[in-house]
Amino acid sequence: MKKIESSVLFLFIVIVALGIGLEMLFRWQLLVVFALGIIFLYTSRKAGISKKKQRNRLFLAAVFILLAVLLTTSFKIGIVIFGIFAIFHYINRKRAPELLMVETKEPGKIDRVNHFIKNQWFGNQRVLDVVYEWEDINIQTGIGDTIIDLGNTVLPTGESVIMIRSISGKIRLLVPFDLGICLEHSAIFGKLQYDKKTTSVQNDSIKLYSDNYETAARKVKIVTSVVLGDLEVIRL
Repeated sequence: MKKIESSVLFLFIVIVALGIGLEMLFRWQLLVVFALGIIFLYTSRKAGISKKKQRNRLFLAAVFILLAVLLTTSFKIGIVIFGIFAIFHYINRKRAPELLMVETKEPGKIDRVNHFIKNQWFGNQRVLDVVYEWEDINIQTGIGDTIIDLGNTVLPTGESVIMIRSISGKIRLLVPFDLGICLEHSAIFGKLQYDKKTTSVQNDSIKLYSDNYETAARKVKIVTSVVLGDLEVIRL
């Protein structure tokens, strides 16, 4: 299923990109705007110009290129189709969620190595029984549910950070009861469930602290940003 969704997404992006390119060829106004952006981008890389001029030209290049793309009908249709698919996918996952899972443990003494959690637009990713030293988590997901389980994790003394950005889906955090929690949640539309209380979120930003935040030796700061989805914090 993951391979099928990834293939569909890739094909969708290719079709939208081809549509944008063909539309620019037949609409000379958009082609001129796009060409101006490319010219500014090219001239910004010339040797001998000051950093200020380079930044200004890069800014103008980004403005002209984005303007040309945003004014195409293909891009607008693509955004609408993507939004409809995201809503449908979100509702479908409500009935039968498939979860992205991250489980962390802190062993005794091991050599430090690099670890990567691959970000995905669609599909599922399961990272189970992974043993590594605790490091702050910073991930972004497209459409899908996310579980962060800290139940078997021994966090270091002080404050650890978990940062999650998502387009659509449910985020579930399993946090030991003795940890102090600082929660910053932002969403366009969804619900926040914390300490057995449910709050509707509509283009709001909410900041909460657990009762033991000031006195806890180990704390976790959770920062989440969601376009369409729910956040659930469960204290174990």
